Amino acid sequence: MTLHAIEITLTRSVDTLELRAAQQESPFPLAAEDRRRLVVLVSAKNEGRAMRKIWKRLEDALPIDVLCSLFPGPDGKYLMSIPLSDETYERIQAGASAEGKTPKEYLREAIAQALARERSTRRARLECSLNGLLRTYSPEEITGAAARRIKR
Repeated sequence: MTLHAIEITLTRSVDTLELRAAQQESPFPLAAEDRRRLVVLVSAKNEGRAMRKIWKRLEDALPIDVLCSLFPGPDGKYLMSIPLSDETYERIQAGASAEGKTPKEYLREAIAQALARERSTRRARLECSLNGLLRTYSPEEITGAAARRIKR
C-alpha cells in the first residue's frame, strides 16, 4: 500500500476541540494548515480508495467540503472528491446522457470549460486595466512600477 497525501477543505473553521476529536477518531495523521484546511496521510492502493477511507472515517467528525490530492498523478491531474446532493447528481447524469457521455466525462468537460472562461475573463480584465493605465502612463513607467512591486 502507498501513502497518499490528501488535502481536506472544510466548510467552516474548526476549533481546537473539534480538531482533537477528529484526530482521536481518525487512524490517519492530520496536519492543520489553518482552521479550514487540513492535510492527511492515508495508506491505500490508490487515491480514490484513500479518499473513500477519509469520507468513511471523518465525514461525521469534520465539516468536510472537498477532498483533493496534494500532488498530481502520473497524468498531471489532481483527483478531487466533492459530495453532491441527489438533485445535483441527477442533473449531471441528465446532462451527460443528453450529450452521450459518462457523468465523469461530462463533469470534467464542464469544469475545464469553466476554468477556460475564468482565464479568459481574467485576461480581459487585465487588458482593460492595462489600457486604462496606458492612457495615463508610459509603458516604461508601468514596467518600472511593476518591477519595483515584484522586487518587494
